[in-house]
Amino acid sequence: MASSPIPNERPIKDALVVEAWGQGFMVGALIVMLAVTLANMKKTILHKLIAIELSLAVGHGTFIFLHAPIYGWYLSVTAIGLVLSYSIHNIVVWIKTRLFLSSWASLIYVGTLSLAQPYWALEIYANFMFFNKQNFMFRTTRPLEPLFSEPWWLLTTGVLFYTIQRSYRLDLAFLVRFSPRFGIMLLSMLLSVTLTILGPCIVVRSSHEVFPVGMDPFWKISFVFKCLSDTVMLGDFKDELDRIFRHHQTTLVRAEGPSLHSHAAVVTCESPPRLPSYNRQSSDIHALQDFSITESWDAQHPHNTPQC
Repeated sequence: MASSPIPNERPIKDALVVEAWGQGFMVGALIVMLAVTLANMKKTILHKLIAIELSLAVGHGTFIFLHAPIYGWYLSVTAIGLVLSYSIHNIVVWIKTRLFLSSWASLIYVGTLSLAQPYWALEIYANFMFFNKQNFMFRTTRPLEPLFSEPWWLLTTGVLFYTIQRSYRLDLAFLVRFSPRFGIMLLSMLLSVTLTILGPCIVVRSSHEVFPVGMDPFWKISFVFKCLSDTVMLGDFKDELDRIFRHHQTTLVRAEGPSLHSHAAVVTCESPPRLPSYNRQSSDIHALQDFSITESWDAQHPHNTPQC
């Protein structure tokens, strides 16, 4: 495969096909997700941030139609929107998972995300100079992008899976059966994380003839799955998990039947680990568990409430 003769011209031959396919895939997916978001959007800051995140990224999937010298200028300008979209995505996932984090963890999350912004200012400058003035600082800054965009995403993905297993004690198979939407979101997160890790490794090991400098088709697919995880579930994760947990406990009560007395005693006495105390008390897991089990027992056997 051959690359562009100079950076401010678009790729040619096979590289052009790969880049055009990647941009078309990204733009089409983002437009569909934006339409779904707007159709279901409520007047909350979270929904508005998701819509802004999607809108800002669309432009960076259209520069393939242009030629020099407009190509380099348009690519650099739309890259600003993409960088902002990266940061907004990290804010969105923090809002969705903040109830699972302690106050110091949230402070570190937001603080480190803020400290990463000077790098993005440098990256925007390097990108512009590379594609318009042939200054090659971009060759040094470009490989560092995953270090300044992905750690927060990897952290929140890990926190969510850990919380499902340890705090809610929910089986993933049950979770997917009861809420296919939640299953799609988890799959999107896993695919995004996998491509985030494998993409740069493949590109770095390949020659510039295969992937010209600045060209990485894998990040587009990873980014689409990131946005899909934001869009498929517009609310925060805790509300959805609380709803699934309530259904799970109700299912257990009904399944036990005559042995409800012993089961209620066991579940009421052996509570799972609580989430941080600053979380909403109305949806605390311990409260949900005690309520869902003991209320059903009390209603059916008012004089035989199990005692711990």
